[in-house]
Amino acid sequence: MNRRIDIGIDGGGTGCRVALSVNGGTVHETTGGPANIVTDPAGAEAAIRLALGAALAAEGLDLADLQDARICAGLAGGRLAGAADRFATRLPYLAYVVDDSVTAFEGALGGRDGSLASLGTGSFFIAKQNGVIRHHGGWGFQLGDEGGAAWAGRLALSLSLRVSDGRMPDDPLAHALMQACTPHPVLWAQTAKPGDFADLMHIMGAYPESPIAQKVQGAVLQVLVEGLRDLGHRPGQPLVVTGGLGARLAPQLPADLAKDLCLPQGRALDGALQLARGLP
Repeated sequence: MNRRIDIGIDGGGTGCRVALSVNGGTVHETTGGPANIVTDPAGAEAAIRLALGAALAAEGLDLADLQDARICAGLAGGRLAGAADRFATRLPYLAYVVDDSVTAFEGALGGRDGSLASLGTGSFFIAKQNGVIRHHGGWGFQLGDEGGAAWAGRLALSLSLRVSDGRMPDDPLAHALMQACTPHPVLWAQTAKPGDFADLMHIMGAYPESPIAQKVQGAVLQVLVEGLRDLGHRPGQPLVVTGGLGARLAPQLPADLAKDLCLPQGRALDGALQLARGLP
């Protein structure tokens, strides 16, 4: 049978998604569990297998039909040297594995040159100029992800301890954060995950005028501006800022950056499928 199967896969720490299209027809999407190929490669493999199997079944296909497929997988952790190649040996039909920031960029910019800053739970910066991709950040909560919600939540909680120590003026946000992180923030933080720290931003949202909230917002905005400068964003080219914090703070960018802002054209999953369709 003369046919073409295009498959895009988007995998991150919170889940994976698969988009499949046969001969350019209707796109079927399925979802699965977390798929970080560095922190849990076995779990990522299992999640992708299940989601991919469901997408194939929706078209009456199975794994044997992947010989006709062009697949691009954008997976968290794929930027680390050798990680993508090692994971591809688990699922040999994944001939093209890239970091999920690459597929996010392609989805947001639609193949154009430009810049993308993502400030979600974590953060990363990526730009493409004349076909050359440049990354910044995205190194995870322990060593990076500056400006992301987890980083911001940790900063807010740290500042709350300063209030408790009498080093900063009393602040209602500090009290709310301390109460949320029982029995004590230091003990709470021992087992907290990045998502737990990111959830603290919902509490901060109820106190937008508090001194701590203002400090944290200023720190995130500084990270955003410095990240774009370091990335070498070129004035006049498209600039997309995504993620909860990114979308909230993008209007506060300096005028020379704000004038380049545009809405994302699509999602990371759209970018993965777009890259798959570009494969020979």
